Amino acid sequence: MEPDIASHNEESLDISDETRTLLRRLIQGEQVTGSEPGLTELAALGLAVHNPHDDRWSSADLWHAEQTALAEERAGIAHHLQRMRRLSELHREMRNIESPSGNGIEFLDRIELVNAAIIQAVNSATSRIRTAHPQDRKAETLRKAAESDVKVLRRGVAYQTLYPDTARTRPGEQEWAAMVSEHGAEVRTLATTFERMILVDDKLAVVADHRGEPNRDIAFKVTHPGMVALFHHIYDQQWERAEPWAGGRFLQKAETVTTGRSRRILNKLREGRTLKQIATELSVSLRTVNSDLNKLYEAVGVDTQFALGVWWSSEAATDERKLG
Repeated sequence: MEPDIASHNEESLDISDETRTLLRRLIQGEQVTGSEPGLTELAALGLAVHNPHDDRWSSADLWHAEQTALAEERAGIAHHLQRMRRLSELHREMRNIESPSGNGIEFLDRIELVNAAIIQAVNSATSRIRTAHPQDRKAETLRKAAESDVKVLRRGVAYQTLYPDTARTRPGEQEWAAMVSEHGAEVRTLATTFERMILVDDKLAVVADHRGEPNRDIAFKVTHPGMVALFHHIYDQQWERAEPWAGGRFLQKAETVTTGRSRRILNKLREGRTLKQIATELSVSLRTVNSDLNKLYEAVGVDTQFALGVWWSSEAATDERKLG
């Protein structure tokens, strides 16, 4: 009778003293029946072989048994490595498939879905809306947007918008900016490139898809709190570098000496910052900081940072300081 090899614990390689004693007997040439204690373990390890003619068990060729066992282990390892590779490929494939919603990120693969998500978010806003439009917008789109934006502002929702400096030359953006500014919106323009996004409260962000070529018709709707906070941080950096705009063509009135950025530079100089620190904090180059200072030197009629600081702290610059 053959022992039940399948029931043996294949993971165990530590045999009992009783089994070791039986193995010695077999190696010495003894043959045993299938009822012998310890035979199940030896058969599972390939150390005992069955002779069906007389239904007896004897010792296996130990060298052959070792090579067979090692080959089986290597085959098992190869099988598991292949399974691990397939699992990695499967999960990589699944990650590349955009699920409708998961982990606080939803892929919007059509412009209709993008617009619907934005409209729903804007209508549900309770505290603030922040938008960034690096590309020009159609006049018809802006007229429709102005009506809904004014309604949002009348609900007491704070509104901030970023446009490129070139928007100041386009009638559509001029009209839109003037209208929403009258109702309390803050509009700024930026000379450098920035990211397109719409942020609603601290709960939602709609951001452009940056994979491959830019595409205005697809986007991601993000509700993950950590990611939304990151986008607000990016927006803050962009906003800090931008200049206020109320819908006119120019950055400021002719009699104004400073710009928003140069005022921030002057305030940071007064706080004791170095030019390099200021450039880092404003996310601009050191060359840009020096260029702004040179324009101030010429406008104010001084030629040193100290003299410029004296002017900035004087009564003559009171109106400039009030601009913020």
